[in-house]
Order: sequence, then structure tokens, then C-alpha cells
Amino acid sequence: MSGIVLTFPILAGKVEAWRQFCQELSGSQLQEYLSSRRRIGITHERMVLVETDFGETSVTTLVAYDVGKALSQIITSTLPFDRWYRARILELHGIKQTGYGQFVHYKPFLQNQELLFEWTLETAEQRRGKP
Repeated sequence: MSGIVLTFPILAGKVEAWRQFCQELSGSQLQEYLSSRRRIGITHERMVLVETDFGETSVTTLVAYDVGKALSQIITSTLPFDRWYRARILELHGIKQTGYGQFVHYKPFLQNQELLFEWTLETAEQRRGKP
């Protein structure tokens, strides 16, 4: 499994339309949405509205068997739902997803990475037995 977090500003005056888009995904477009996500291998999708000092932003988290392949299929699919989805993203965010095709060819993480910082909250169970 792999995942990605996509953060897109919502165009001025489009927050209610963005909320409606999310409602459509879980309502009138649900069956088409589920079919699309199953077909392209997405196992989890979460859309969050974040209000900042700079305006409203959507934060979308996608988890897929192959996130690069999934994004590529979202961007290039000619199926009606996927075209509708891209049109809504363009309307709400001003982002033409087809322009991102060059970025969806992910490579596996390189083995020669240098970890510079990592933090994990230890649970009480993990601390037991440690001095």
C-alpha cells in the first residue's frame, strides 16, 4: 500500500460548492464513486476542509495499492464519472489535473536515504520493562 496527501486551495466563493461536491460523492454519485475507486485500486480516501488565514483548503488523503497508478488513472480516465470528478476539481480548485500526468510515475524509495528526524509517542505498554 502507498498513500499521498493532496492539498489544494479552494477558490474564493467555492466553499459551499466544495461541501456540495463532497455530499454528492457520498450521495447521488456514490455508486459511480465506489466503482471508480475500486477499479483504480484506492482503498481509502478522506477529504477535509481546513480553514486558514490564507483561505479555505481541501486536504485529500488517498491510500491505494499503487498510488502512482491510481493517480494516473484518475487523470487520464475517459469514463463519465472520472471526467465529472476532474471537471469539479477544476471548478472548485482551478486545477486541471491532466497537467499533472508527468508527476504520477513514482519510483520506489531509494535505499540510500538519510533519516534525519523521526518521532513516535511511546505507549505505556511499550515503556513497561524499560528502565
